[in-house]
Order: sequence, then C-alpha cells, then structure tokens
Amino acid sequence: MGGMCGVIHSDRRATVHRPAVEAMARAMQFAEREHQEVICQDATGLAIVCANGAGSFAETARNGRPFYAAVYGDVYQATDHGRAAGQAVAHAVLQQYLKEGLSFIDRLRGDFAIAVWDGREEALHVVTDRFRVHPIFYHADRDQLVFASRMKGLLAGSLLGRGSVRMSALVDIMAFSAVTSPGTVFDHVDKLPPGHVLTYRDGEARVSAYWNVDFTRPSRARRSELAAQLKQSLTDAVAVRLSSDTDRRIGSFLSGGIDSSTVTGLLTRLGKAPVKAFSIGFAEQRFNEMEFARIAARHFHAEHHEYYVTPEDTVDAIPIVLDSFDEPFANASAIPTYFCAKLAREQGVDVMYAGDGGDELFAGNERYSSQRIFDYYTRLPQGLREWFVKPAVTALADLTGLNLFVLGKKYIRRAGIPLPQRLYSYGLFNVIPMEDLFEGDVIKAVGADYDPYSPMYNHYHRAPAVTELDRQLYIDLKHTISDNDLLKVTRMTQAAGVAVRFPFLDHHLAEFAMSVPARMKMPARELRVFFKRTYADFLPKEILTKTKHGFGLPIPVWLRTDKRLNDMMHELVLGSTTVQRGMFKKKALEELVERHRTESGSFYGDILWNVMIWELWLRTYWDRRPTV
Repeated sequence: MGGMCGVIHSDRRATVHRPAVEAMARAMQFAEREHQEVICQDATGLAIVCANGAGSFAETARNGRPFYAAVYGDVYQATDHGRAAGQAVAHAVLQQYLKEGLSFIDRLRGDFAIAVWDGREEALHVVTDRFRVHPIFYHADRDQLVFASRMKGLLAGSLLGRGSVRMSALVDIMAFSAVTSPGTVFDHVDKLPPGHVLTYRDGEARVSAYWNVDFTRPSRARRSELAAQLKQSLTDAVAVRLSSDTDRRIGSFLSGGIDSSTVTGLLTRLGKAPVKAFSIGFAEQRFNEMEFARIAARHFHAEHHEYYVTPEDTVDAIPIVLDSFDEPFANASAIPTYFCAKLAREQGVDVMYAGDGGDELFAGNERYSSQRIFDYYTRLPQGLREWFVKPAVTALADLTGLNLFVLGKKYIRRAGIPLPQRLYSYGLFNVIPMEDLFEGDVIKAVGADYDPYSPMYNHYHRAPAVTELDRQLYIDLKHTISDNDLLKVTRMTQAAGVAVRFPFLDHHLAEFAMSVPARMKMPARELRVFFKRTYADFLPKEILTKTKHGFGLPIPVWLRTDKRLNDMMHELVLGSTTVQRGMFKKKALEELVERHRTESGSFYGDILWNVMIWELWLRTYWDRRPTV
C-alpha cells in the first residue's frame, strides 16, 4: 500500500531523470486508488505513493533555497500542539525541522518513514520510526543516494545495476527465516536500522541513531503504581491510534493470546461497541488455538470471524508472499497472517489492530523461561555438577533412553555453553555445521569464520541492560521484531488491502515497559507475571492461564502429508535447478528430506521450508532479471 522513494545526485549540477523517479513510484503502487506525488528539481527527486491519508508531501523555500518533506505512514504527534492531519502532517514536519533541525524527531509519535531535503545544507535526511514499521532500502555511493521503502521501488528506476546476491543473506534465511539488518539480499543495497537517520551530503552517507531500547533505568515505584501506569499507557496507545481512524472501519487480529485479546478488549471499551475480530485456525489441533480466540471474543462481545487455513491455501499464497516481501522471507506464519487480513478486508475492514511487541516488552516468550532452567543448574556447586549430576544424568540417558534423562542430558550440555552463545545453541548451524550444508563457494563468499548469530551476540553485549532477561528482550526488540515480525504483519496486511496498527510498540508505552524491573516481569519461570496480574480483572481466566502457543503454520506436517506441498518440496529442494546452482550440498539436502520424512518433529520441516522459499525467490526474481 504505497511507500516513498527518492534519488539525490551529489553533483548539484546534475539533473534527476523524472521518468526514473516515476518508475520507482509506480513499482510501489499497490492499487489504482493510490496516488503519486513526484517532485524533481535539479539534482533532487522525491516521490510518495499513498492512499487513505497514509502519506503526505510539503515544500517551501527559505532565502531562495528549497525544502521538501515526504512523510509515509502515520504520525500521531507532529508538533508541540499534537497531531496534524492529512497534508498538514508533512507541513508540520517541515516547519518543525526549520525551527530546530533533526531534533524534532524526538517528539514524533507513530509508525513512519520520513525524508527531508534541506536546500540550505544541500543534504537529505531519511528517517525510520523507532521499531521500523516502515523500512527503508537504500544504495549510497559518491555519485548518488537512491532509496525507497520497497526494494522493488529501489530497483525499478534503472538507477542501479544488477548487483549480486549477497551470500550472507542465504545463511541468514537458513538461520532466521529472514535477512538480518542492515544487509539485504543484494550486495549493493542496505536497510536503514530502526530508530535511525540516514544523512546524505556531498557524496557521503552517514547513519546515526536517534533512539534506542534502554533497560538501565528500572523504576522504584510499587507494583500497584506501575500497574496503573501500564493501564494508562496502553489505553492511551490504543486511543491515540483510534483518534486517527475515526473515518475507518476497525478490526483486530485475535489469536486467543494475551496481547491480541487485550487489544480487542480495549478497542471494544474505547469504541463503546463490539469490534470485528478475526482469527485463524487449523485442522491440526497441535497448531490450533481457535477455542481460546472464541473465549476472548465471547468475553468482549466481539463480532467474531474465523478462517481455517489449508494446505491448498498455502500453495495459493506462496506467489503473494514472494511478491510482497521483495527479498526472501521464510517465516511461514506470514501465510495465516495474510488470510486473516484478507478475511477482514472481505468483511469491510480498513484497519487491523495487532498485538505484536507485547511478549518482547513484558517477557512472554517461552525461551526466556527456558533460560532460567540453566540459571538454576549453574547455581549448583561446580563439584556437584561435574562429579555427580552430569555423569549420572548422562549415564542414565545412555542406558535407559528415557525422555526425561535424554532431555536432561541436552540441558546439561547447553548449560555449559556461555551466554550469549547459549541463546542460539538450538539453532540450525549448531546442529548442522555450515560447511556440511553449503558448497565451498558459499563458504568462500561469506568467509569461513562467518557467524550469522554474531549480530545477536553484539546486541547482547551492547545492550543497555542490567539483567540477563533484559538483554534477551533487547535482542528481540532490536532483531526479531523489526527484521521479522513487523515486516511479516505489515506486508501481509498490505497485500490484503488493509492497514495495520501496533499499539504495544507505541514508544511511550515501550519506554514505560523498559522501566518495569525484570524481577516483576518474570520473577521465576512464569511468563508475563506483571502484565497478567495487571489485567487479571480484564482478561478471561482461560487466556491468562493458557500455555504460550505462538502463531504458527503446520508446514512441517503438510510437507509430509499434502501431495502438492510434498511434490513442491522435492522439486525445489532436490531438483536439478537447485542442485546445479552449487549453493547447497546435494547430500545435505537429501539428508534433510530423509530426516524430515522419518522424524516427527518440526525442526527439519522448517529448514526445508527455508530452502524452498530461497529457491523460489531465485527462480522468480533473480533468474528472470535482465543482466543489463
């Protein structure tokens, strides 16, 4: 649903080719109802594509020097006096910039991408919001800066060459199902990190942070005081978004989890009317949470709509997924997200409210609890661990084969791995070494010592945090949310023709959440303790006490049981086109397929899905690209 783009030549005597900028804008146009605004003057060209007030453009001059501002997304507070609407948003942004320079960004509230051209300094500033709901792709060299909020826009204007596939992106896809920032799938394109400003001046690009996640100032307030603040902050985050959606038809994602249920309840309370809520289910009960969604819907008197995703739906949705993400993206939950948003659109909804971010702010992911087990084990005296517990559990696991002792043996092994490496000790490349999976050319391209988990280790060590839990939350807020979850939901709702709001990621609420001490969020191994106690009188008991489930797709099951998907897997993973690329070792791929066939878990199925999406992307977009 639109975006923004631009090109700046460092040689101010040069002239931007307007048809190239228009081509970039057209490539990002999702539907006929979206309109373009393009301005090209001398060596500067900017464009915005938007619908339903999701973008605006403004221009002015000072002492004969031009100033432009393009705003894409939603800004709820653009001035000292509150929210501006429509075209006034870009105008307010430009006026604030003229008054105080880039420091105006600190007051912006919302989900946005912004570009400001300063004709006085002959500099372009491009800004992402704090969690990067709207990404920015860019290429910068001595001659020009080319940027766009969609990769397809960046590449459409014939301003960049073909480039090459970045082999580290392949490793990232296999490790995380998404490409890790600031890299992209192309070696000549980067992504601007969340909460950052890109400034291009005199042929040089400088990237700097204006905001960061910070856990170093835990509050000393009583729990009751913090609970009251949480209720006020979350209610305000929902209300401020509703105030911008007064002329739009509202709906909510409702998975049956804590966050989506809370958002649905607040929409009902603030809107003073039942809200349309949308849920996805599966015939495979291990993946199905529809009963909890129904409980929440009944509790809040929501107008509940359900859809059960099938293997046939998955096959049909794959081309939509490939087209929506521009680069390989293998998080399979994108597919149920799409069908949920599609159902909402069919019911007349314009804007969906989502619960993303709550688990990462208030400690709701199962992996946080799992790490506490290792903490308990390492508190035992070293002699007791090394001379009694470890050998005894290992021997019992080997002799009896009982699951209890086998799991205990695995936990003891992982407990011996230092942090932060232990956080990813379950990851693919700790099970299958890179040199066993990839051919030598891939290893050579990325470097023999390349570690896809190293950005996470850097986040861990650099985290402004005082506890282990906060460091884990920091990693997820810096990586998992921006590179994976938000991208998934935003692109899939756009593909379905609806907008999306993330009230949990309102930065006022997020900053409050960072101040809640870790010992309140998760005092032992129970997840979301502070949040659940705060909303105990608001949410159904069944929602508060249910086991954390997650919003997954039964891809590993369907790759075994559905003929179309199974045939597709064999062709994409073991077919001659894939093997002849020389990226994966054929023997490793054959072993993955066999292990998936004979073992009941999801581990190998998830890996195979990553391979499938990577190969499909190459066939769809790389193989068909012109060489010049």
